[in-house]
Amino acid sequence: PLLLQKSTFVYENWTNESVKIVITDDVTGELIEVEDTIRLNGEAPFYLSNPIALDTLQTGNSVYQKSGSTVIPKPSLGLPVFENVPIEWYSEVFIREGRYVLRYELQNASGTAVAGTQGFKRLQNGVNPVRISYGMDAQNSGAYAIKTEILDATGTVLKEATTSLMWYNDDMLIDPSLLEGVLTRASFEKSWGNWEEVPEYLSMIAPLASLAERRLLMNLKESMDTARAAFYLTRFWQEKAPDQALESWMGYKRVVDQVDSEFGSKTLAGYKTQMGRVFLQYGAPSLVEERPFDGKNYPYQIWQYDRLVSSSTPTQQNQVFIFVDQELVGRQYTLIHSSALGEVKDHKWQFHLSRHSNTGPDIDATSTQYSRDNFGERISNSLIIGNQGTWFDQFNN
Repeated sequence: PLLLQKSTFVYENWTNESVKIVITDDVTGELIEVEDTIRLNGEAPFYLSNPIALDTLQTGNSVYQKSGSTVIPKPSLGLPVFENVPIEWYSEVFIREGRYVLRYELQNASGTAVAGTQGFKRLQNGVNPVRISYGMDAQNSGAYAIKTEILDATGTVLKEATTSLMWYNDDMLIDPSLLEGVLTRASFEKSWGNWEEVPEYLSMIAPLASLAERRLLMNLKESMDTARAAFYLTRFWQEKAPDQALESWMGYKRVVDQVDSEFGSKTLAGYKTQMGRVFLQYGAPSLVEERPFDGKNYPYQIWQYDRLVSSSTPTQQNQVFIFVDQELVGRQYTLIHSSALGEVKDHKWQFHLSRHSNTGPDIDATSTQYSRDNFGERISNSLIIGNQGTWFDQFNN
């Protein structure tokens, strides 16, 4: 199932505890219940919970009260996003006995502590709640992380925990110095490329940009200020590769040319296709399963990545992308589902691969209930996905 939020708290009662998770269907009123037992190990001298990014909502409901204040985790699809509001977080540390200190800070994308966010808390025996709020008005938009560490009396780090998040400030999308200059046509065309193609260059680098940088790229394209856009392009690569900015840009252009050759068509450049964008953003997949002919299904491909690294999301492991060609003209594959953060998700992706309707009594049914695996098909038993069915199957069977 899709994990919307993981919440972690320190617990003092060192016994095995039963846990029940109840999901309610707001339309039908149906309850889905899952029960399990948490087995607690009470031998460790201390426990540190992961920092939890908090929502700004306030409530008197006792379920959301911790240490005298409202603690509501910020809803997210794995990466909390704050827009024009302070960043607030909560954590707990349990100390069985001993002398320890908690050190905490907010780090930017490069791992450097943001000035004014560092702090220490002397820890007492028992549960130590920590609630911190950061005013971010002077900070640039981008990726940040809350980091906490337990130190012993000698200053040695014994345990650490980190929570990643995104921060947006409409007035501080990016370092203002990156837009302070302009570039002449002659100097740009001497080394960097064609002046008329600067708007296209901005589109080309979008897969490499952070979410905040993408907003800025859109603003620059709409402004029609070619001189400033050209200046930003050069600064973008100077930030990415300080010692080899021009060489990195030229190397990236060669990759874009290869992407155009592989995924492009007469009407659409390769880097503008969804396959091209994924390739440029994450690199070549670790494994590709291509099914141009699979029974009554549209042509489709499954890309699997052992490791995903991107400027717009945290590093991820073992993620898949599902592409389908429903147009059947010019190999225009559309991304219909991915397990990666920040990508489109549709757990009925197998249903959408089929050229027929797979109609049945349940409108939420997938191709795994009706007309499953017709002769010659491998939708439900692919090399990468395996014979897993779909996420809906556990509820529809």
